[in-house]
Amino acid sequence: MENQDKKRVLIIEAALKRFAHYGLAKTTMTEIAKDISFSKALLYYYFPDKLSLYVSAIEHLMHIISRDLVKSVDKTSSSTEGVLKLLQKRQSYIQKYYNLFEENQIIGNELPEGLFEKFQRAKTFEAIIISSLFSRGISSGELAMEDPKLATDIFMDALSGIHFNILAKGKMMFPGKEMFKQIFAKEKMFADIFMEGLRAK
Repeated sequence: MENQDKKRVLIIEAALKRFAHYGLAKTTMTEIAKDISFSKALLYYYFPDKLSLYVSAIEHLMHIISRDLVKSVDKTSSSTEGVLKLLQKRQSYIQKYYNLFEENQIIGNELPEGLFEKFQRAKTFEAIIISSLFSRGISSGELAMEDPKLATDIFMDALSGIHFNILAKGKMMFPGKEMFKQIFAKEKMFADIFMEGLRAK
C-alpha cells in the first residue's frame, strides 16, 4: 500500500472511531487529526469536509461488515443457521455503531450525497448472501423451493416491513436502541417461521 493510501486509511479509521463514539455532530476534524498526530491541513488534503470523511468512514465500515458477514455465514452448518447468524451479526454492528446512523447526526436530516447509494449497495449485498444461503440449502436437501430469488425478495421485503412497522408505531424516522431490540426479536421470530416453511419435507 502506498504511503498516501496508508494515510488516507489511518484518517478514515480514526474518524470511524470518533463518529462511532460521539456521532457526526460532536466530532471535529481537529480531534480526528489530533488522534493520529496529523495536521488538520493534511485531513483537508484528503477530504474536503467532515461530511465527505463521514461518508468514507461509513463505506469503510460497510466493507468490514461485508467481509465479516461472509466469513461468519460460511462457517455455519446449515442455511437456517446462516440466516440467523446474519441477522445476529447485523444487529450487533447496529448496536456497536449506533451513533454513526442516528438520525439527528445527519446534517439537515438528509443523507449526504453518495450515502444513499452505498446503503442500497449494502442491502443488495445482503440479498446476495441470503440468496446464496437459500441455494446452499436447496443443494444440501435442507430446503425446498422453486424460486430462490423470489424467496429472497419476499424475505428482504418482510424484514423491511418489520422495521418500517415498528418505526411507524413509534412515529419515528430512526429507531432508538430499545427499538432495535424489538426489531431484532421480531426479525428472528419471522426468520424461524420462514425457514421452517421452506424446510424440505
